[in-house]
Amino acid sequence: MWEKKVLDSGPEDRPSFAPFFDWLLGPVRMALLDAAIRLGIADILAETDDPDAIAARLEAHPGNTRLFLDALVALGLAEKKQGRYANTPLATWYLRRGNETYLGGLVGNLKRLEHSNLPHLTELLKSGPPPVTRENRLDEAHWKRSARNLACYQKAGLADLAADIVDTLPERPKLRRLLDLGGGPGVVGLTILARHPAMQGALADLPPIIEVAREEIEKSGMGGRMALYPGDYNSAGFGSGYDLVWASHNLYFVKDLHGFFSRILEALNPGGVFISFHEGLTEERTKPPFYILSRISLALEGQDVSFEAGEIARAGLAAGFLSIETRTCDTPMGEVRVDILRKAGGLGEAVA
Repeated sequence: MWEKKVLDSGPEDRPSFAPFFDWLLGPVRMALLDAAIRLGIADILAETDDPDAIAARLEAHPGNTRLFLDALVALGLAEKKQGRYANTPLATWYLRRGNETYLGGLVGNLKRLEHSNLPHLTELLKSGPPPVTRENRLDEAHWKRSARNLACYQKAGLADLAADIVDTLPERPKLRRLLDLGGGPGVVGLTILARHPAMQGALADLPPIIEVAREEIEKSGMGGRMALYPGDYNSAGFGSGYDLVWASHNLYFVKDLHGFFSRILEALNPGGVFISFHEGLTEERTKPPFYILSRISLALEGQDVSFEAGEIARAGLAAGFLSIETRTCDTPMGEVRVDILRKAGGLGEAVA
């Protein structure tokens, strides 16, 4: 028995129970962050560093306001000098509501998803997943709100990271047409296009999300370079003649992975490249910890959709892709597996 071997070991092998106390602080940290977002603390601190003025703006108790601000300092969202408070760079970049990299909305969305079933965890263990279908859960307003929040996340780093990956491809000089598949607001595709002036692009996603993408395309000034394909990518067309297809954290809704990759293969030119940017669970679906822990609430209600390491690559190869190159990439939201699938043939300088 594993447990007996552990208990028979000496005191020098006894683990520290410090993790318990760190885990106890998790809800405290989240409550402070949530309050800071809802109250717009980062915007207030950009205008005043006086705790009494801050309390007045919040219509809050002065003493408790100072305690709250001190806790934000401990959390890393504020600085304190001689009784005055200011934003840290972390708060300035990601919690100022007027910034394109504002992540308050995204944090709120993820909190609702990741924490929704935690109060019912033991109940779900006993009863199993409730009879809820994923397809019918989200209305149009939710999709639009989520797409706008996703745009901020993409501008906060994902878009540049994606463009950096594309820049490392040996096919880079020959890339002429891009499909941002399930790309949400389209910021990733637009960023790649901005680095490749000769490239044309396309974006495929659900109609409400495409409406948000139109806003981003208009702001970018690249309306003439980005075609739009509204619809469910399981059934709707998304064009063809592509040299590059990018898909990041959005293949969870694919109903038939083999058939889907057959369609992608057909949409690519000879020598074309498909890049998947998704997690890859390892060690019998127990790691990386970020994906296991952040998705346990959804998994318990029947949405255990995370991909195992190699699952996407195997499906692509089975559908007819010639080769696979795999990289790992550390991101603020955990380790990501970058699978680069290549179609047979030689990529030409132009597409007929």
